[in-house]
Amino acid sequence: MAADAEASPAANTTSQVHVVDTPETRVRRFADVLAMLGAGIGVVLVLLFGAYANGTTEGITDDVRGISDIIQRLLVAPVNLFSGLVTLVLPAVIITSLAIRREPRRILEVLAAAVAAFIVTAITAYLVVEFGIPALQASLSVSNASGVAVLQLPAYIAGVAAMLTTAGRRGTRRYLAVSWNVLWIALVVGVVSGIVTVAAALLTVFIGRLCGLAMRYAFGSTADRAYGDQLVEAIERAGFRPKRVLRIDPANPATLENKDPAAVALGRTRMGRVYDVKTRENHHLIVVALDGDQQVAGLFTKLWSSLRLRGISARADVSLRHSAEATALASHAARTAGVRTSRILGMSHVRDTMVLVYQRPTAARTFADSADEDLTDEVLDTVWSEIERAHAAAITHRALSSDTILVGIDDLSGEPIVWITTWEFGEVASSTLAQRIDRAQVLAMMAARVGPHRAVDSAFRVLGQEAVEYFAPMLQSIAMPRSTRHEIRTSRHAKVLQELRSEILARLPEADVERENITRFGARTVLTLVLGIVAAVIILAGFNTQQVIDALQEANAWWLLTALGWALLTFFGAALAMLAFSPIRLPWNRVLLVQVAAAYVALVAPAGVGPAALNLRMLTKRGVQTPLAVATVALVQVSAVVVTLVGLVGLTVLTGSEGTLAALPSTSVLIGVGVTAGVVALALTVPRVRMWAGSRVLPVVRQTWPRLAQVVGQPWRIVLGIGGNLILTVGYVGAFHATLEAFGQDLAVIDVAVLFFLGNAVGAIVPTPGGLGAVEFALVTGLTGAGLPVAVATSVVVVYRAITYWARIPMGYVALKYLQRKSEL
Repeated sequence: MAADAEASPAANTTSQVHVVDTPETRVRRFADVLAMLGAGIGVVLVLLFGAYANGTTEGITDDVRGISDIIQRLLVAPVNLFSGLVTLVLPAVIITSLAIRREPRRILEVLAAAVAAFIVTAITAYLVVEFGIPALQASLSVSNASGVAVLQLPAYIAGVAAMLTTAGRRGTRRYLAVSWNVLWIALVVGVVSGIVTVAAALLTVFIGRLCGLAMRYAFGSTADRAYGDQLVEAIERAGFRPKRVLRIDPANPATLENKDPAAVALGRTRMGRVYDVKTRENHHLIVVALDGDQQVAGLFTKLWSSLRLRGISARADVSLRHSAEATALASHAARTAGVRTSRILGMSHVRDTMVLVYQRPTAARTFADSADEDLTDEVLDTVWSEIERAHAAAITHRALSSDTILVGIDDLSGEPIVWITTWEFGEVASSTLAQRIDRAQVLAMMAARVGPHRAVDSAFRVLGQEAVEYFAPMLQSIAMPRSTRHEIRTSRHAKVLQELRSEILARLPEADVERENITRFGARTVLTLVLGIVAAVIILAGFNTQQVIDALQEANAWWLLTALGWALLTFFGAALAMLAFSPIRLPWNRVLLVQVAAAYVALVAPAGVGPAALNLRMLTKRGVQTPLAVATVALVQVSAVVVTLVGLVGLTVLTGSEGTLAALPSTSVLIGVGVTAGVVALALTVPRVRMWAGSRVLPVVRQTWPRLAQVVGQPWRIVLGIGGNLILTVGYVGAFHATLEAFGQDLAVIDVAVLFFLGNAVGAIVPTPGGLGAVEFALVTGLTGAGLPVAVATSVVVVYRAITYWARIPMGYVALKYLQRKSEL
């Protein structure tokens, strides 16, 4: 290969093939990150088992040692020989092998990993001795000759494991596989001989793996990719004789100058390395090199997308070859269906790289790089036609963007031509949901360039009204590729997705274009669940189980049934409030079932969010415009807050000074409230603070005021709404009071109400599912402050939450599934 004057260090010379490339000698493997995570989890699990399942770990160790006599008879070599192999021979083999391969840098990394593993093991041993519970210490200790238990964490095992891990992957070198086998055999011998426990052996190996993987990822692993001669060999194996091979690297602008536009476009979207290849017969080809060290990251991306989005199944790309073959299948199926896409001309496998040779598209530019005057209505319609050809054969792309669509002009007919490229995420026999997402991606991509009006016009011309209405709910950011989301944010058309919905509604006023929930979970859901789990662990960890059980056994079952009745009454109150403020006539049974279904949604949504979301969905499904539906739901929530405050004041007046908490607010509290009000008033004189407060308050006022003005003219609605919210509040307070009576605790109604309002407020502030953890903490704190023993207060709160939160979840699930079957939600 003749080296180019401007070639990067990868330019090589053999047999008249000119290669310009920049090899990466070291790469960071995403698989190492996953393995590091697995090793960390292994460390945690071993410590947890040692601390809380000590009997199990000791039993396993004793069982293994129970056969020690038999093992000792079978062993020819003494135990000391295995110890010597691990401590001396294996490190020497590793360092010698690396020295023979002339990798001095890797030798230093291996030694550094071993030192790090020694240090981490020593720190772990110190922490276990100083702060570990006796059960954990016992799981890591062995008895010495005097019968005294001694903590035994062999740091040399962690050091050798770190060296083996840093030296490379087990399957890449035979000596590594043999060395790992020797290490595991030595550990088994150590456990049998009583030198170390099972838990200690596993813990040291996990620590060594963790340190080795961290070192390997920090400094990178030796790349086993096909570059230079190997790349040329791979292309020749695929059946072509390359004359020139030029790397297209979007991260290096110098590689994009004076290059084929189609190749540059593919370089921005294809997974793997992209090359512009010219054969000795002067044929132009596109070569994509898929590297094994990137395959895990690609698989993880596909799995993550499939987990988050409903109705999308990930391809099981278990190997690099399988991933390449699946991509080739989707591309070939699309071409067979009549879609204009690059034909795969050949494939080959060299080292840890799969090479795919593609036909070069004749279209000149990507949709993103085309000039505005070139994006005519004919071009837009042609794009839709190509997508519909694929959908007619049940083939979806799943990553359509302005970079994966190439446009040009046919030299003979002068008509526009469109190529669809990059089928890495494509799938055959796909679902209708995947097809709807494809169409939404195309519409959003067009709107970002030519405007929502022209984009929607084109969709209606080619697809028709019914098809556009069907995929309109998919117009949401989560369904768009990253590049399209960036184009939407930087587009000269503000709020592209919102304008698209408005354009569709202008043509189909009765269409349902509200976003359909296609995500199983998001960052907020994950945070909510994590906070909920943490809160539950904290609450349960503080329980005195025996005292709680004793208190539960003494509870009055009839009062508990009464509490359940009060809890069910809250559904009727919420339904009445919704009926009162609804702008349309709603069936009573449907509204009631929606409130019941909200109990199930509370399992993953913060307190108060679930009912609001379902009420909003119910209104929009019945044709209420989104702004009016939002105003209605906001009015329901505001009225609930007003009723709560008025109810608290009313209870205080009616009960006088009765009760432990009724004397509130005290003089000091009133002074505090006055000072707080003064500080707030003073802060509002600052323009920035005033603007911030206005941005939070004014949108709510603007949403609710028009609807409130309509409701004021119908007094019966106000009465019914207030009555419904009052029933809702009384139901919860009644359930709380009945639970207290079940445990023989007679608090004044005002005390019960104040505690309920306190727990409700805390639950609304803390973003855990249903206020989980926060509500329990607030109620237990309030009850103990009112004079109840901690065990009784805990029992009351656990039973109250079981009745008003957990017991209603199965009912909510049944109601939600029924409403979904009836297309109400």
